[in-house]
Amino acid sequence: MNYQDEQEYRNAYAEDDSEPILKPEYDETESVRIARQLTANLILKREQAIIARTSSGIEQIWREDARAYDGVDSSSHRMIDHAAQTTPPERSNSPRRSRVEINVIRGKVETAEGRFSDILLPTDDRNWGLKCTPKPEAMEALKDPRPAAVGGKPVMTLDGKQADVGDIAASDIEDLKKKMTAMEDEIDDQLNECSFNSICREVIQDAVRKGTGVMAGPNVVKGLKRSWTTASEGGTKVEVLEYEEIHKPASRRVDCWDVWPDPDCGEDVKMASYFWERQRLRPRDLLSYVGIEGYNDEAILEVLKQDPTRLIVAPRSDEESPLKYEKADHGYYEAWIYSGDLDREDLESMGVSCESIDSMLKTVSAVVVIVNDLPIKVMLNPLDTGDLPYDFFVWSKISHIPWGQSLVRQLIWQQRVLTSAWRAMMDNAGDSAGANIILGRGVMPADDSWIMGGLKLWIQTGDQDDMNKAFAQFQIQNNQEQLQAIIEMALRFMDMETSIPMIFQGEQGKLPETLGATNILVDSNNVALRARVKKWDDCITRPHLQRYYDWNMQYNPKAEIKGDYAVDARGVSVLLARDQELQDIKEMLSMRGDPELSDMIDWEKCIRQIMRGRHLDVILPDERIEENKRARAKQPAPSDPAIEAAKIRSQTDLQKAQITAQSDKEELSLRLAIQRESQQHAERIKSMEMQMKMMELSSKSGMSLDKIKAQLAESAAKLSLQRELAYAKNVQPAEQVVTPVSEPAGKAKDGEAFQR
Repeated sequence: MNYQDEQEYRNAYAEDDSEPILKPEYDETESVRIARQLTANLILKREQAIIARTSSGIEQIWREDARAYDGVDSSSHRMIDHAAQTTPPERSNSPRRSRVEINVIRGKVETAEGRFSDILLPTDDRNWGLKCTPKPEAMEALKDPRPAAVGGKPVMTLDGKQADVGDIAASDIEDLKKKMTAMEDEIDDQLNECSFNSICREVIQDAVRKGTGVMAGPNVVKGLKRSWTTASEGGTKVEVLEYEEIHKPASRRVDCWDVWPDPDCGEDVKMASYFWERQRLRPRDLLSYVGIEGYNDEAILEVLKQDPTRLIVAPRSDEESPLKYEKADHGYYEAWIYSGDLDREDLESMGVSCESIDSMLKTVSAVVVIVNDLPIKVMLNPLDTGDLPYDFFVWSKISHIPWGQSLVRQLIWQQRVLTSAWRAMMDNAGDSAGANIILGRGVMPADDSWIMGGLKLWIQTGDQDDMNKAFAQFQIQNNQEQLQAIIEMALRFMDMETSIPMIFQGEQGKLPETLGATNILVDSNNVALRARVKKWDDCITRPHLQRYYDWNMQYNPKAEIKGDYAVDARGVSVLLARDQELQDIKEMLSMRGDPELSDMIDWEKCIRQIMRGRHLDVILPDERIEENKRARAKQPAPSDPAIEAAKIRSQTDLQKAQITAQSDKEELSLRLAIQRESQQHAERIKSMEMQMKMMELSSKSGMSLDKIKAQLAESAAKLSLQRELAYAKNVQPAEQVVTPVSEPAGKAKDGEAFQR
């Protein structure tokens, strides 16, 4: 590995530190010389690990993947350089070809990162949990009906009854579950304090872009706990802010460039017997370790007397070691952290007590921090289990090495095909934009310029009769359709090779016509992601949280959280299948009226599951729910459904009858209105006819219209009076008031209108 090439992408030494360094002037002490001699074996292991990773070729793959992700083609400069006209001038007679870039890799990679993070890292739930693992004897005791007794005295329950052995076992298991919940909350608080989800996203990003993501932890870090207390001073209460130094476990992301596992581990990093990690320390960081328990003050001061050095890998030759040292830039020290097995005698020689370790063990799990090939800290593994704190997650496995293949590497060949086709399309578009012109002899431009253009004058200088033969042009064929087909095929191959279709990127393309077919398409493309979620559970969640559980069991002073638990990684079972579970629960709710199913299914839990899956915080507290249940219980019991159905039918019939009666009434009213309107119309017609008769009479008799009206009014009054007298009771009919113009024969005497 050429370290300068690596620095091109990682810019490890970007910050300068000009702080003065404390450099005591005294010779190397005896303890420092012993420590340097004992680290010779560690230096040999480091050399083997570095050479093994370099010779595997994975570092060159990382460099190529970084260039491909950034859209840098090794055969050309950046497209932005051409746009900014900052590329060096080319001195070549060859035709100038297109150097455009189209970076599809970046979009695919970012889509994969986002999709995988959404599935794996929920915002309202944990993708892990704990499970109680009680002893088999406790599970057998649940079925024991014998009376329970302690010291010959029976054990009584709260209701005064004697408890049996099964009741005691059930109570113990319930207490264990409460402790398990407390342990879950404790670990969850520790993960939240170190921003565990943010670290997971960084590890996922490394895995997608580089092929391997590395997480380390739990590492003990110092923290300050703030608390406000009330203090009395002179009778006045004052709020005082107090700080307390605490030690807590934390996780961190490790760049795959800075970690070297045991080369003998093969594909399974869990088989590694040791790890090397590189960190960069400023001189003041080293100086701050002086006086801290576990650090060798003399070794730190000896390192500060020396110039910082860094390790690079040089080409192998028979005369020299492949590893060389050079003076580091910007005054940064390289700290090499070894985590793995060490000889017991070497540890004891360095002053590390191994009394708590079984004397039969010749090797002990330990941690050594080396700066400038001098150990400044040697300690036993903080975990008594001896587990190493590194977890690897690979996107796609590579045979025989612990490193993985990135999504960028899966896309890189199709990206090259796509770029080549795109450049060919641009070249063809430029070539076919204008025609190739052939000029015959005997013509000259009038302006002595051979640049083609419109309204240009040409002079005939030869004996050419037909000027059409003096000019000819040939059009280059445009092949955009064929080149576009190549581009579309490359895009389809990208979808096939990565199982990340364009629909995940927001590009719909050609979708199935039905929702079910679209869901099948999405589910089929989720198969690869589900497999990787399971791999994450196996490689990161389960081993990492198991170490958190071990750390709390070993160091946490809270006895109320400790018990026999196991880590339950549920990345797939709870998170990925949540939407499908919601659909299934909705279908079940349609069968809620079945009494047999109600005896078997917890409908309240189904409702809670739906609201939880939809991120709706609408469920009332348990106290309110109980109050509502009691209020509903006080209400009268519901009547027989058959009676209710009969009531509904009778009410329906009554409503129908009322509607029919109302309709008939409205119809009758309408008919009466029509009849009344007809009568009024007939009266108006008769009135008009009478007016016409009066006018006709007036014209014939010479009488005025007013006089005729007066006579008619007088006749009408007499007729009215005659009618009233005729119908009056107990009154003798009077003499005839009005003499009719004519009367039928034999109906009345002369001079009278009616018979007596």
